[in-house]
Amino acid sequence: MQPHWNAACAALCALTLMSLSPTPVRADERSTETEVSPLAPNSNSHESPPALAPVIVSASRADTRLEDMPLSTTVISRDQIERSPARTIDQLLREIPGINLSGAPYTSTDPTGHQAKMRGGSNNKVLVLLDGIPIHDPFYGTIQWFKVPLASVERIEVIRGGQSSLWGNLAVTGVINIISRRPVGTGGEVDMSLGTLNTQQLAITKNLSASDSFGLRVSGNVSHTDGYQTTPSTYLTNLPGKGASGAKTGNLQVAATFTPAAWLDGFARVGYHEMNQDIGGYTYGKNLQESPDFAAGLNFKISEIDSAQVNGYRQLVQFDKFNGAGCYLQINNTCNTTAPSPNIVQYFNSHDWNTYRETGGSAVYSRRGQGLIENSQVGIDYRQVSGEDISTTYSAPTSADSGSSSIARTNYGQGTQTTTGVFTQWRLVPTERLSASLSLRYDDWTNGNGVATQNKYSGGVAGQTTGGGVAQTSKSSVSPGLGLRYDLADDLALRAAAYHAFRTPGLNNLYRSFSSTTSITIANPGLQPETLTGYEVGADWKRANMTVGLTAFTYQVNNLIATYKVTGVPPPAVAAICGPTLTQCPATVNYYTNNQDARTNGLELISRWDVSQTLALDAAYVYTDAHYTSSTTGDPIGNQLGAVPEHLVTAGATWHSAERWRLYGQVRYTGSMYLDVNHTIPQNAFTVFNVSANYTAARGLDFYGAAVNLFNTHYVDSATTSAASSTLGMPRAVTVGFRYAFQ
Repeated sequence: MQPHWNAACAALCALTLMSLSPTPVRADERSTETEVSPLAPNSNSHESPPALAPVIVSASRADTRLEDMPLSTTVISRDQIERSPARTIDQLLREIPGINLSGAPYTSTDPTGHQAKMRGGSNNKVLVLLDGIPIHDPFYGTIQWFKVPLASVERIEVIRGGQSSLWGNLAVTGVINIISRRPVGTGGEVDMSLGTLNTQQLAITKNLSASDSFGLRVSGNVSHTDGYQTTPSTYLTNLPGKGASGAKTGNLQVAATFTPAAWLDGFARVGYHEMNQDIGGYTYGKNLQESPDFAAGLNFKISEIDSAQVNGYRQLVQFDKFNGAGCYLQINNTCNTTAPSPNIVQYFNSHDWNTYRETGGSAVYSRRGQGLIENSQVGIDYRQVSGEDISTTYSAPTSADSGSSSIARTNYGQGTQTTTGVFTQWRLVPTERLSASLSLRYDDWTNGNGVATQNKYSGGVAGQTTGGGVAQTSKSSVSPGLGLRYDLADDLALRAAAYHAFRTPGLNNLYRSFSSTTSITIANPGLQPETLTGYEVGADWKRANMTVGLTAFTYQVNNLIATYKVTGVPPPAVAAICGPTLTQCPATVNYYTNNQDARTNGLELISRWDVSQTLALDAAYVYTDAHYTSSTTGDPIGNQLGAVPEHLVTAGATWHSAERWRLYGQVRYTGSMYLDVNHTIPQNAFTVFNVSANYTAARGLDFYGAAVNLFNTHYVDSATTSAASSTLGMPRAVTVGFRYAFQ
């Protein structure tokens, strides 16, 4: 880690030297985007000045205006990002109505749990894009938040509802598209902050534009936080040696935009990204991710009404994952975590070495029409992911020498998943007030090159390898989508949508078996895709300085991927690893299955009121009823899902004082809930306050400060099956910093 960290710091120092310039400009003078409230439904937060272009939602794949979207959509502008108290992108998105994200930031939680959930849905059902390109971990399907520092983001588009008819896999309950900042002129920016929890962030950007037709942006950032103790104090006595969870991250990127001709423009970027986490403060609780990546795209203007877009991307990932454990060694040299003892021993619980790759691309042809057909698109997407996992499980030590841990078993898994999808979309305008969006997509995917093996150790000696090659499987899906919008009056629009969406099992579900000394979870190469059928209706009202949006939705999700305890005759994939009587595996054997269905019903009320030129208020209420409708895994039917509150209220206020001060306050009320579906781990209702302030000291120089969880509320809002495994939300964290824009 250290050589890469030093290289990143050296690169940032070089960028700092490049940034010296006597002619600063204000950061907000560079933006040409209309400011959009993160709480405002399908509308701008303020009346747009006539000179500004309408906000365009590129994640619609038709460059649809925000005010014409048939689905509930939010666009977060650069101005909103800069004023937010959040210091990481996941915590920024957490405050958007309909998105379910933990109060614990990604820097303090295990990478295999980094998810974005929406409208009460479970894992891997929100497609997250960076400039229209997936930013998911190729093996686990999780989200690579560490690759996107807030300083690099221009705006964020959030589309709620199923979008598989346009985007295919993972776009089940919504799509989040993060738009990068592009090079403008020869200026740049320095953004530096310090905070509690020994948190430091530095981001530097330099634009190098050789001409009007070519722009180059060199950017880098480093951040560090010691993090905090994520386990409630009640359970720390059972976790000897457990400390805070923190991380170091670093990103270097070179991005170019070019317009060699009036009919052609494009972009290319290459980057290197790294995150090194210390999870739980254990000596052996390290998670190191390293990922170089590349992306490029071209836009062709074929004629006045015809255009085309193509892009391609590639990423490599190395993930070195250590799970640390601790124990009290008793007199008989056995590990005991329930009674205190003077001897505390830390040791490896397990170690995973992952290497995986992703290659993809897309091509879209668009035609802008007149009359009934306003525009249409046809496109194709291709994505291939492949990877390996070498998992080693260690026995608990039998003496105070932590090096005495021995290998209990090794598991190996590998596979390749190839997905190809073709889609078409039509926007129809039968009358001046009525518009319809029709979309249809066909996806085909193949799982191949599969291997799943295990080697059980006895007395430090490897035994016979079990398991072996996995047969290839192929599946397909058809995803239709329909959206309607009707302008009932100049200030009132009605909308409705129906859609079918899906997500395929990831390589980790298909090929990765992992274990502890007491249990093992076996991968299932025969898993089917999860599917969702959804319907929603809504209305948007806008008058003068106020907007209100209301959306009601219902989802039926089938074939959910879950695990169950194997008893009796094991399935063939389990028997291949554990033997016909499970003697080759620990006492508890779990297996992935599709035998679970769920339903979600919800209501979202989102409003914005510009009280005056200096004061704006936001408020939202979200109701979510999410429960299993059938299950053979032992989970109860009808109970509210874990960590999904029925009632959630957010409110915010922005105050501008003349030209220099901008203050923002935010409150989030989360209703009482259970953290598990069995309803044995209650969490009382709680309220969190966040505040921020920005002060423009001089042209181009802004100072800012923020406090997250101002009153230090202790709460847990992430799902768990054990109270002792609960993860606390962020405690009070204060940040101060400055932002300097230069020419």
